[in-house]
Amino acid sequence: MNKRSTLVTFASAAVLLGLFNINNSLTVKADTVEQPAVGQRNTQAATTNDQNQAQTNQNNDVATDQAQGQTTQNNTATNTTNNTNNQNNTGVADTTNTDQNTQNQVAGDTTQSTSDNVSNGFSNTSYSQNNDAAVYKLDPQTIRVLQTADVNPKDLTEVQLKEVRKLNFNDLDKDTSTRWTYDQYAGVAKKMIDQDAQYRVPYFNAKKIKNMPATVTRDAQTGKVAELEIWDSWPVQDAKTGRVVNYKGYQLMIAMMGIPNQNDAHIYLLYNKYNDNNFNHWKCAGPIFGFNAKPTDQEWSGSATVNKDGSIQLFYADVDTRENTNHQKIATVNLKLKVNKKKNTISIAKRSHRHVLFEGDGYHYQTYKQWKSTNKGADNVAMRDAHVISVGGQRYLIFEASTGSNNYQGENQVYNWKNYGGTPKQALQNFLKVTANDDMRSRATWANAAIGIIRLTKNENNPKVAEVLPPLVNSLMVSDEIERPNIIPMNGKYYLFATTRLNRGTGDDLWQQADAKVGDNVAMLGWVSDHLTYGYKPLNGDAAVLVASVPFNWRTSTYSYYAVPIKGNKKEVLVTSYMTNRGFASGPNKRSTMAPAFLVRIDGDTTKVENIATAQGDWVYDKKSKRKSMIAKTIRGAHLKGEPIDHSLLEKA
Repeated sequence: MNKRSTLVTFASAAVLLGLFNINNSLTVKADTVEQPAVGQRNTQAATTNDQNQAQTNQNNDVATDQAQGQTTQNNTATNTTNNTNNQNNTGVADTTNTDQNTQNQVAGDTTQSTSDNVSNGFSNTSYSQNNDAAVYKLDPQTIRVLQTADVNPKDLTEVQLKEVRKLNFNDLDKDTSTRWTYDQYAGVAKKMIDQDAQYRVPYFNAKKIKNMPATVTRDAQTGKVAELEIWDSWPVQDAKTGRVVNYKGYQLMIAMMGIPNQNDAHIYLLYNKYNDNNFNHWKCAGPIFGFNAKPTDQEWSGSATVNKDGSIQLFYADVDTRENTNHQKIATVNLKLKVNKKKNTISIAKRSHRHVLFEGDGYHYQTYKQWKSTNKGADNVAMRDAHVISVGGQRYLIFEASTGSNNYQGENQVYNWKNYGGTPKQALQNFLKVTANDDMRSRATWANAAIGIIRLTKNENNPKVAEVLPPLVNSLMVSDEIERPNIIPMNGKYYLFATTRLNRGTGDDLWQQADAKVGDNVAMLGWVSDHLTYGYKPLNGDAAVLVASVPFNWRTSTYSYYAVPIKGNKKEVLVTSYMTNRGFASGPNKRSTMAPAFLVRIDGDTTKVENIATAQGDWVYDKKSKRKSMIAKTIRGAHLKGEPIDHSLLEKA
């Protein structure tokens, strides 16, 4: 390198530092994360490298290869194995399209960008498009974007120019999926960092929170009575309306439970009288599949509904950990229950038609085989959290997944302009930030979380897959985990909700800021559509519905948000979750438990958190549900003595 090149490089580096102010000292190296530990998902949001590794390890959930030709989509995927292998060798698509195509891609943001008149450290002087195209070896599309973003190519380093030359402005989408873009991800992070009251999870009264009495029960693996934790839970719902079913006078709940700090993750049936708001009245009917369960064969979260014959159709994740990975498959089982009203007990009388429904098709949804062929320990993949909904006499499952070969993960997604979103100026800034940071580039390469959908056959008690449909939402290049999706039909629209952790995403600087200020980075996302299978738009502009409000290692920390409709109410939904992260994260004897539920108001495509809480474990909201004593006025009331306070929020309270 000659002296002139050295000076240019140093000058350009200074410009970039002024523009982005990235703190790389906290960067977590995604490619160096170890293989996932056997067992259940970690619930702690990492604030250090070790914590982030632990979370990533726990969440390396996997899905197996099942191209069984059950549907038209499956039939189109017969060559997906070869296609998958080719994904990693795919180069960046040709970016030498016409000026008109470029104009179409950026036209929507041009007015805002040019009116900003902010240089962000780059020169604003005009330049010749033809001359710069020749001098800097940039195609006309790239030149046009740089102009719109107020960036002069002479202010870019050679490294940046090399990256910019790879940008792809073509629309790489091959299906109807809605993108969750980097700009939207950043919007959620900003709302979390700002602690906007419209989105912040309410502060709960820490002194009122207690372990769930019903979780002191016989453990599925040992058969002995133990003090179990409870985390992901869901009610038996009406598949058409989403409302909690009144099952012969009872409300039914299925939940993941297990002994703390052990590889113990199985699903249990719990019950209470319908409309009973007393947390102490819940009872446990035992593990869904009985005792003598093995830690290698686990069951994770899903959903359940009632069939015409009164039986319960349960959908869950069948998880095989024999390869020291979480090999997930969407499964189902038919349950017949015995209700004894004299003794006030419910038990499982019969289980039938237990089988795996779906493991990915390779084309729309990544399979376990695809994941194994490329995974380096940093790649999260999922096939879990199936949520049942009935529309027009057809049942569908909405589930967490990763995209397949049709729109796959890979380095080419880093250069896909449409993954960034926002104005051209914002998109270019984020692109240069991601490509300048090794960890962020790696995360962007792996990220391909999706919310999937399949249609089931009409045999309610023994369903199979009738059709595999394109994902409702994908987060290519942005996030590698968006979990627990569920849909609520309301006011002629479909409201799609899901939970995520920002540290599963690409923006290291963003989730690290959230960790530093809030002590956590969990969120609930939401979209709305006029159609079940496509057309979803983000709520609140960026999909933010809920953002973390307290540190992950406090008793009042919440996660795994699950929204249910309220009978007779077309403006609000009840949001449930579990409270206290697992493994005694907030201290001895504080097991993860059911949290108080709270209300979120919905007005078209906007939402607002209402400072109204219920008792712990309340699924059916009515006039008796409100519990003022469960709400803390400030963050101080959400804190217990001895819990960490090394963050700015509590100091300012």
